[in-house]
Amino acid sequence: MLRSLVVVVALAVVTVGTAGAEPVNCQKQIIKNLLKFKKTYLKALGKCADAENLGKIPGPCTTDPTTQLKIQTIEGKVGAKIALSCPDPDLATLGFGNTCAFETGVSGIEATCAALPVTNPGEFANCLICWKGAELSGYVATLYASHALDLCGNALDATSPRCSDLGCATPLPDQRNLGDTSENDCQKAVGKGGIKLLVSIEKVLEKCGLLGHDRATCLADLANQAALTKARVKLETVVANKCGANRDPVPSTPYCCKTGNPMNVCSASTSRDDCTDNLSGTVMEGKFCDGTNHCASLMSGGQKLTWWSTCPNQSTCTGALDTQDEMLTCIENVADERAQALLCIQFPAGWDCPVESPSGAFLD
Repeated sequence: MLRSLVVVVALAVVTVGTAGAEPVNCQKQIIKNLLKFKKTYLKALGKCADAENLGKIPGPCTTDPTTQLKIQTIEGKVGAKIALSCPDPDLATLGFGNTCAFETGVSGIEATCAALPVTNPGEFANCLICWKGAELSGYVATLYASHALDLCGNALDATSPRCSDLGCATPLPDQRNLGDTSENDCQKAVGKGGIKLLVSIEKVLEKCGLLGHDRATCLADLANQAALTKARVKLETVVANKCGANRDPVPSTPYCCKTGNPMNVCSASTSRDDCTDNLSGTVMEGKFCDGTNHCASLMSGGQKLTWWSTCPNQSTCTGALDTQDEMLTCIENVADERAQALLCIQFPAGWDCPVESPSGAFLD
């Protein structure tokens, strides 16, 4: 995540008659085109994760040709448009510096981004796209917990080659396809609703930022507060429609490995793959292998979703996610944090970045 921003602020010597108009257009083009990038990037990864869950593609999404072509295409278009609209003097006037090292002491994808040169507008655009891609990948990995490792390149900490680090990402949920199940219907809604929430937060705050307001002012505005609340209600509604009211998040959902007929005879297995590949069994979701070696229904507890049991990116790695409402609150908090990290590099003046705690989580 972005915690600090190194910029060269050059706002003091601007005269309205000679330099005011073009920097304004540059800022608008940065916001407009990066929003296009974020929408396409999030939609491409979300659609890919949905397809992988159903077994329609082998995955991972980081190498899926269709997904990566969509991302590379939008990166090229957005980078070219920003470079065309933002000559060096305008970037300096807006407060942007000549470095991509927005953070020091980094590794993984963040080190890759930090090392990028920024000697011309094209390189500046590539720098912003790199950091934003890392943040967006981390957010999608949060939403699609059962594919987090695939989405982040097999690492969820600061060494990840794809994602800005996920704080508090333990215990790791089962990494598996959810299949054509009601659990997957719920997961798809979580992904779709979470993506729309982040985009909505960005739109509201970007519009306010373009008026010259800082982050604190934008968050204090009553109209903005109402719009942000509306976006959260939409997330909660779409999740409730597909998940019900009590699908609780757990790292590992129960299943039974049925290996005989009749009478649902079962065998102990170490994983779903062990059941199907080694025991020639059938996975029965939401059941367990009882003391008589038969698949039996759970006697208590509601439906489950393979998800985090501790919210990634919270300020402390304590407190379990036990209910669907707590999961929704987690998504809303992570969306706020990711939006703050995404926007602070678009508005160098007055838009503070999240501060990372020693645990890898974030402090306001």
